[in-house]
Amino acid sequence: MASRVENESSFDAILDRLAQGLSLEDKTIANKAGADIFKNNLKKATPKSDTVYKHGTPHLRDAIVEEVAPTGRVEVGFSAESERGHIARFQNDGWVATDRNGKRHKQVPGKHFWEKAEIESKGKIGEVVKKSLERSIQRKVGR
Repeated sequence: MASRVENESSFDAILDRLAQGLSLEDKTIANKAGADIFKNNLKKATPKSDTVYKHGTPHLRDAIVEEVAPTGRVEVGFSAESERGHIARFQNDGWVATDRNGKRHKQVPGKHFWEKAEIESKGKIGEVVKKSLERSIQRKVGR
């Protein structure tokens, strides 16, 4: 049985690198990989009308963006510039139709495309983030 560690200095260096934890760049890369999966599934699930809008107004599907926060968090949603977020909410959740006199009519059902994209992405996001973090750890270990 060995009484000492071979290559002790390189082993200590590996432990020091692992003790530093993941860098902000590693976290961002992992989160972006997961966000890309959700963004692609959301794009597929989002309805697109045949209407050609005036003044270059984008369709919901074309207004989906990713935003990277300084903390490494990556959020997927609809761009503020497109002003389509509230339309997406109505389309997703549904609404109660009212006339110009304020009289309530029927409930217009939502399409729930956001939830469909979440369900479609659920296991895949975790797997992609896990692989990305494993690559980061392997790089820190030096393999």
